[in-house]
Amino acid sequence: MKKWIIGIVVIACLAIGSIYIFIPSVIVVSEVRYIKTFRAAVAKLLTSKEKMNQCFDVVATKKDSLYTYKGFDFHLSKIIFNGTIIDISSPGLHVSSNLIPLELTKDSSSLYWVAEIKAGQDPFSRVKQYFIGKKLKASMSGLLEEMKIYLEQPLNTYGVEIKEIQLTDSLLISTRTNTNAEPGVTEIYRQIKKLEDYALSQHASPTNAPMLHILKVDATHFEFMVGLPINKTIAETGDILIKKMPYKGNMLIADIKGGPAAVNHGLQQMDAYRTDSKRTSPAIPFELLLTNRIAEPDTSKWITRLYYPVM
Repeated sequence: MKKWIIGIVVIACLAIGSIYIFIPSVIVVSEVRYIKTFRAAVAKLLTSKEKMNQCFDVVATKKDSLYTYKGFDFHLSKIIFNGTIIDISSPGLHVSSNLIPLELTKDSSSLYWVAEIKAGQDPFSRVKQYFIGKKLKASMSGLLEEMKIYLEQPLNTYGVEIKEIQLTDSLLISTRTNTNAEPGVTEIYRQIKKLEDYALSQHASPTNAPMLHILKVDATHFEFMVGLPINKTIAETGDILIKKMPYKGNMLIADIKGGPAAVNHGLQQMDAYRTDSKRTSPAIPFELLLTNRIAEPDTSKWITRLYYPVM
């Protein structure tokens, strides 16, 4: 009988000892997601409660400032430099966690989420907190997956759908004009008509919609350039020049619906995308006027394709 008692005691001691060996006093729960986007774009998400809410809204249940997902409540507690502190709670648990971006390559990064759970001193608490930690890891994993999906769509981060292409229209004629105010539709299309008439006189045909670039020199001086892609080289004049863009040059493009304010916002966001991707621009961005603005006076119906050269 004594041997059985001694055996049970030994087994119990070994079991308890193994708990202390294999379950540390602080249980680190961490998850990581590798993302095909720039670290700066990830940082934009983590430092914006509005964008974080958009991610969590997809899969979690919100009540007041708490999000509930897979048995845990998440509270976006504090924005820190390039990251977020998220408070996590459930019955028997209340911890703070850090969610931060890490750069892997120029165009890829990762989201790293870590929380530390104090396991307690007695073995029963340690086992209990260990299983809570496993459930928390699964919950954090689901939320990180949603953030990954969100971040890999440029529309969510920049507000416009940005794609990259290689340019095929490499030849165009162009003309520049100086004005004392921002050029209006009539003035822009007067210059476009001049290019169209000249191309026709030289037996050249347009290959795409007209192009536009407006430069604000100062408060009362503007310079704008219009261009017309054509199918062959023709003679230049005093104010109509031939330009050759790099064939198959890399271009960021985005289609914008709306008037000048929407176009300007689109250009700003494309510039932010270029900056975040750590790329340079070898030439000026320009607008492709897909909508004939003379024929369509309603600016809300204008469609403009923005081109931003990058390298």
